[in-house]
This record gives sequence, C-alpha cells and structure tokens, in this order.
Amino acid sequence: MSNGKIDESFWDNKEHDWTGKSFYYVHFFAVFYNPIGLGGKLERLYREIRAGGYKVLENMALIEYGMFKGRAMVEVEKQDKYDANILNFDDKTTVDTSVYRGAPGKISEEIKRLSERVASRRGMAPRFIFYKYVPDKSAEVYKTILFAIT
Repeated sequence: MSNGKIDESFWDNKEHDWTGKSFYYVHFFAVFYNPIGLGGKLERLYREIRAGGYKVLENMALIEYGMFKGRAMVEVEKQDKYDANILNFDDKTTVDTSVYRGAPGKISEEIKRLSERVASRRGMAPRFIFYKYVPDKSAEVYKTILFAIT
C-alpha cells in the first residue's frame, strides 16, 4: 500500500492468519467512535516504537473502533522482552477483512455486516474491530479497510 492506493483484492472479504504477530499500541480517547487527538497519538506511537528499539514490520497504523476509547497500533517484530504496550497474538488468530467504500458516517453499517459474517463463519463475535483509513484524492468515495480479529 502506498500513495493512497490499495490492492483491494487482497483485503476485500478475505481471511488472514495473524497467529504470532505482535503490535505496539497506544491508547486514545474517542467521542462516539471519533478519536480525539489521533495525530498526536500516532506521533507518540512511532516515537515510543523508536525509543523501545522495535522494528516496524508493516507500516500501517490500525485504529481500534471504539465508542469512548481505543488503540492505535503498528505491527512490530516480536521480541522476547515483556512490554505492556505490546499486543501478541500467540494463539490461533484469524482476521476477516473488508474494504468499505463510502462516507465515514455510514461505516457502522459495514462493521455490523462484517461482525455478522465473522459470527456466522467462526461461531463467535470478533474480539476487536480495527480500521485503516486509506486516503485517495482521486476516488469519489472514502475507502477504509476493516479488520475483525477473532
């Protein structure tokens, strides 16, 4: 993914195995699913990653979808040391993804569809929902990759 372009076929209605992946994260506050001060939190996220000596594996910041709080996270190389700001997916972890094309205010409908799809496939609701907004000035609609983690 670069220059605002994504390979939609890689992300749209797909399943990915995240077993063994590690993500460094920072918390943020949200007001009805809208992150507050996200730009500053992303700067802090990357500053802490550098200070901790972590190697970024996939430079794609994911944002947790939450009503009043959430996390911003980036995949990092797994290390043997303990860090409270690392989310490790050591157990079997599957991520169902979809690409949402539309106004940000309507994304909750797509999240509901994705959650229902995950529940019917896996027999349980997603543990987390994250998203990655993909800016694309040439597109007439917004694009967002949704990640449902089970």
